[in-house]
Amino acid sequence: MAIGLLAMAVGISEEIDEQADDMAGELVGMSVMAALMLFGGVVMVWYFFRTRARRSTRKRQYRLARFAAQNGMTYQPGPVRGTHLTPWADRGVLVLSTIFRSRSSRFVEIANFELISGTASNRNTQVGGYCAVKLSAALPHILVQARDGRPDVVAQAIPARAQALSLEGDFDDHFTLYCPDGYERDALYLFTPDVMARLIDRVHGFDVEIVDDWLFLVSSRDVVTLDPDAWRGLFDAASALMHSVSRWERWRDDRLESAPGDGAGVSVAPPTAPAPAPAVGVAKQGQRLRTTIGPAALIGILVAGGFLAAVVVANLLP
Repeated sequence: MAIGLLAMAVGISEEIDEQADDMAGELVGMSVMAALMLFGGVVMVWYFFRTRARRSTRKRQYRLARFAAQNGMTYQPGPVRGTHLTPWADRGVLVLSTIFRSRSSRFVEIANFELISGTASNRNTQVGGYCAVKLSAALPHILVQARDGRPDVVAQAIPARAQALSLEGDFDDHFTLYCPDGYERDALYLFTPDVMARLIDRVHGFDVEIVDDWLFLVSSRDVVTLDPDAWRGLFDAASALMHSVSRWERWRDDRLESAPGDGAGVSVAPPTAPAPAPAVGVAKQGQRLRTTIGPAALIGILVAGGFLAAVVVANLLP
């Protein structure tokens, strides 16, 4: 980047000194190229320091392993593939590091992650941390996105704005809730006023996502750190939602159709027979939110468009 910018500066100064007929077009083209190189350099420097901050040392590994043992958890340094987190399988390649898992009956996992998506020529790496809780029943896809002023996690796709559900009180000042079309009533059942109050009071800096039979607390920052305050914030946020998990697991989707019988059609139980138990699961229309183009893809389109526009202008101007 440094050599390229220096070459561009020399080229621009020489072009100005020559005062050629095509000076305007040449200057536009070189200025756009210099801006793109500067943008790429800033991204690379940010990525270098972000990656360096995630690197581990023996002392750090020892402290994390001891912390896990003292709090009834197992610890795995990683990196490993997060193939067990099936809801994220279609989002890219998930790589986990510094992984904590509970020893209790309910599976709870805390880890830092890198989510690599896109193609080889347009790759996007999303980094952060999460706390994942395994549920005993599938729920509709619901995303509660924090509006705390922090920069959103750069993603290739984001939920379509039409799926945002406005809730009562000042909840909308702190979070934006997305739910699939037709599942507004179910979202209100899951996120009752007491749950929303706990989110406002105790869940700060995290997005809450319910997808399939998983509950995620996701942050664009690492959650596995040596900072005690960061751990207190994570545990406080997780405990604020854990009291609702058992009630959420009793939810059933009345959109699921009863299984058909044999060739005679759907069997009908006699009037004295008890009603069949509701099916466990989520109808297809509630399994995933509709998405639209995200910031990462938009930036890529704008950069490519700017480059093409510069080339066209440089060729058109005298």
